[in-house]
Amino acid sequence: MSGELLRTRVETLIGQIGAARTSGQEIGPELRGRVATRLTTAFHLRGAEARELLTEIDDGVAPAALWAKLYRLQLELDELFEETLSLVEGAALRAARLDEGYCVLADVLLDEIGGRTPVAWDSFTVLGTEEIYARSTRVIRVRFPGRSFWDLPVVAHEYGHFAGPAVTVDGGVRTVHPLEDLLDDARKESPDAHWPWLHELFADTFASYVLGPAYGLACAFDRFDPAVARHGTETHPAPNLRIAAIGTVLDRLNQDHRYDHAINAMRAVWSSGTAEAGTEDEEGLTEPFGSWIDACLTFMSGHLMQARYDGWWTVLELAPRLVDEDREELVGRRSTPDVAYRMCDIVNAGWLARIRSADAGARLRIARQARSLAEFSVSQEVP
Repeated sequence: MSGELLRTRVETLIGQIGAARTSGQEIGPELRGRVATRLTTAFHLRGAEARELLTEIDDGVAPAALWAKLYRLQLELDELFEETLSLVEGAALRAARLDEGYCVLADVLLDEIGGRTPVAWDSFTVLGTEEIYARSTRVIRVRFPGRSFWDLPVVAHEYGHFAGPAVTVDGGVRTVHPLEDLLDDARKESPDAHWPWLHELFADTFASYVLGPAYGLACAFDRFDPAVARHGTETHPAPNLRIAAIGTVLDRLNQDHRYDHAINAMRAVWSSGTAEAGTEDEEGLTEPFGSWIDACLTFMSGHLMQARYDGWWTVLELAPRLVDEDREELVGRRSTPDVAYRMCDIVNAGWLARIRSADAGARLRIARQARSLAEFSVSQEVP
């Protein structure tokens, strides 16, 4: 009978929607609250589309048109199913404490950043083999088994991969995506530029803009490998280029020279590492990437001005206390009503204290102190 195969496929898809929606209930209540509204709405809308297909089959609509609709709906649902599975798996790993509480700190940091942007992420971080933002699923993965306090700034870069494309402007007859327009302009002006590199450099710019020096310090001290400093990949620019770009961004944000010590430390440690590896930067920020950084900063000031990091004076006050005070003193002072530290301030203060301290023992103490203060702040539900 005409349309029976199509009907069977649609009914199967409706069953899959119900099963995936039920699976989402396996996410614990605290984390489920971060995604429930968005996922429930998405499943409801896709389910309504599937049921509408059944109605159209009954009404005798031409099967060719309906098969095309079903194909498009299946593609949308594949992404939704993938996201649901990632979140269920990630929530289970977090419930088992495999992340040792790190993801909670990452979530709070991203909530702070997101709260200063016009876009809402509405998700939570999960463990993965590397930090990555999966655009198809909206999931930000944090590296396992990294999860140290020093790794926290890297999630700001991944958030940039979400926030940039999510910024929209009402263009009257159409919704404008300013970042996509910027990318199109860059491609026209420099067709040979590595397209994925522009996305990565945008995310580097975003992380430096919203978090200050902590991101560049994390990259130079812990994350980028001097051994391959001159070698980019298909998806990522060479570390030398990225450090040059991050340094340029921080220089532009450093009108009052408050970041001087942090910027100098970032460049010094990277220069030392690449000198040892024989991979020193011989080019700096070459074109068209210098112009791209200019365009990214213009984008930030035009669309994300409220997201610019503004807590460095707090960092200067907090950093020495991470070295000199014990946990009880830190937490005790934090308990007073007139003292509130944001996660972004704690992260920057930890990094500033680290670059001021010479020995490894001090570094471990600073990490413990900063993480303790961060965890206490989370427990007090600091906005």
